[in-house]
Order: sequence, then C-alpha cells, then structure tokens
Amino acid sequence: MNPDEILKQLKLESDLVAIAIVGLAIVLVLLVNRKRLLVKIREWRIQRSLRRIGCDQIRNLVCSDGLDGYFKLDRLALTPDAIVLISYKLYGGNIYCAEHISEWTQLVGQKSYKFVNPLFELENQLTALKLLTGNAHLEGFLFFNNSAKFPKGHPDRVLHPENIPERLNAADCDNVKPELTAAWKLLKTHQQQISPADHASVKT
Repeated sequence: MNPDEILKQLKLESDLVAIAIVGLAIVLVLLVNRKRLLVKIREWRIQRSLRRIGCDQIRNLVCSDGLDGYFKLDRLALTPDAIVLISYKLYGGNIYCAEHISEWTQLVGQKSYKFVNPLFELENQLTALKLLTGNAHLEGFLFFNNSAKFPKGHPDRVLHPENIPERLNAADCDNVKPELTAAWKLLKTHQQQISPADHASVKT
C-alpha cells in the first residue's frame, strides 16, 4: 500500500471515529435529558389537542374583574353554541375534589397539599368575561394534564386529555350563532386594545 492510500485509510478511520464519538455524545445527551424530553413531548401533544378545540381561539386575554384588578384568561375557544373558557391547571399527583367544597387536596407521594377550589375562580373569570360578551352563552372548564389523577372522580367541568367532549373538537364552524360571532369580534378587538398597564394589574 502506497503512502497516499495509507493516508486515505487513516483519514477514513479518523472520520469514522469522529462520527462515532458524535453519535455517542448525542445518545448520552438524550439519555441524560430523557425525562425532560418526554415532558416536553407530552406537553406539546397536550397543547396540540387543546388547539383543536373550537373554530377559533384567543390566548391570554386580559379582562377587568369588575373591581380593581384584571384576570388573564388562559384560553378562549369559539364553538357553534358557546364561547368556552379553558383554565389550564398544572397540578400533578392524585387530586381529591368535589364541585362545591372550598378546598381540594393534592397528594404527591406521601405529602398532601390543600388549594382553593379552582371552580370558584373559574366562575369569577366567567363573570368578568360576561362584562365583555353580554348575553352570549359562556361555558367554563378546568383542564389538567396527564400528570394529574382523580381516584375519586371529578366534577363535569374538569377536563383532561382523555375526556375532551367531542362537541368541542368537532365544532361545526359554518353554523356559529350570530350573537357568538359578534361577541367574538368584540373580544378580538379588546385583546388588541389592552394596555401594558392592564397586564401589570393581572391577578391570575
């Protein structure tokens, strides 16, 4: 084998070694960050399923609470029969809850945590939203991702990825009620007009 062939062989071998090292590094990075990547993928899937609700959506709408502050509404969806408010709650573990009790309980491992029934806040947000939409029919839901489990069941207004009503996903966008279309246009206009000072006064 002449010197040129030897150099070519060495270069090929060094290139293969470099590729192997890069490949091994990528595998190690993926293994180290596996849990984080799985969480990101799961959240992307959840957001994709939420984006399918209704005919149109508004995110992070700021509206007055009717007193001295503002709410930031996570997600509004326009459906043929209602404007739907969806409040995303990032609670994991086992959730023990009921429609009318004042506090819900979150159990994570051996530790339990109390938090105020979020349906109360949801009702307050719907009341605030009604100041903008008038007589348009409104519905409200809490949404929990797959990290939350409900061993004793949950109220009907609690959603998770497996129980989003088909009527929300399969919205007939050609038959939206006129009063809902009018209210939706008002909400879009309101979103464009909200000021930075209003954002600074947001309660939740």
